[in-house]
Amino acid sequence: MHETHIVGNILRYLEDEEKRSSKSVKKICMSLSQFGGISKGHFLEHYKEKTLGTKWETLDIEIKEITFGPEIEITRIEYVI
Repeated sequence: MHETHIVGNILRYLEDEEKRSSKSVKKICMSLSQFGGISKGHFLEHYKEKTLGTKWETLDIEIKEITFGPEIEITRIEYVI
């Protein structure tokens, strides 16, 4: 599924960011385009399914729905201090 593939890519990106920064990710902020084909609820459904039983299961995710723009974009990453 398209959404499952996107979630997998996001998780790989976050793993790389943790390695690069030597810090744990605690929160991500994302934007979803209303015309991108993925709704907030649908994305979160796939995210919860993919991360069940992993360290990413409790990640704080803030999603802002935008009218125009990329289908999905990580706009900010917060790390554990």
